[in-house]
Amino acid sequence: MHCLFTDEVKTPKELEKYLEEHKIDIPEYRPAVIALIVNEENKILLQRRGPKSRDEQYKLEDIGGAYEEDDKNFRKALIREIREEVGNEVQIDINYFAGAFLITKFDRRTNKDVNWLFLLYRCTYRGGNLVNNEEGKSLGYEFYKYEDLVNSDATETVLTFWNFYHNEYKDI
Repeated sequence: MHCLFTDEVKTPKELEKYLEEHKIDIPEYRPAVIALIVNEENKILLQRRGPKSRDEQYKLEDIGGAYEEDDKNFRKALIREIREEVGNEVQIDINYFAGAFLITKFDRRTNKDVNWLFLLYRCTYRGGNLVNNEEGKSLGYEFYKYEDLVNSDATETVLTFWNFYHNEYKDI
C-alpha cells in the first residue's frame, strides 16, 4: 500500500474524474474517510477494535469509515464518522487532506475482498469527552506516541498511514 495522490478531491464525482484524468485504474473500489487525529502532546488517537468489527479484531485502528450516499462530500462524511465513533462532545478540527491510499481487505461479514480507497485527513483533537458509540465494534480509544506504534498491535493500515504521514509532514 502506498500513497496514490495528495490532491484533495471533495466528492465521489470529483474522485472519479481525478482517477480517470490521472489514469489510475481501481476496479470496484469503495471510498472511505480516515481521520489522522493528533492531540496537543503529539499523541495519536486510535480505537481498539472489538469482536464485531469487520476485520482485524482487537487491533488499534484509525477513526473513520465508508463514504455513504447521504454524505454531501468527503469532509462531511469524516465529520459524520467521527461523531458516530467518538460522540458529539469531542472537539476535533479537520486541518487538511493528507493523501489517498488503496488497500484490499477481507471483510468477514461479506466473506469478500474489498478494494478500499482511503482518503486521509490530518485532524487535531482539541478536547472533550470521547464516547464509545460502537459497542462491540470498538472497545474504546487510546492515545499513542508515534514511536510507540511500531511496537504496538496496530493494524497494517495504521502503520502505513502514520509512517507515510510522519515521513511526509514530520509534525508528529
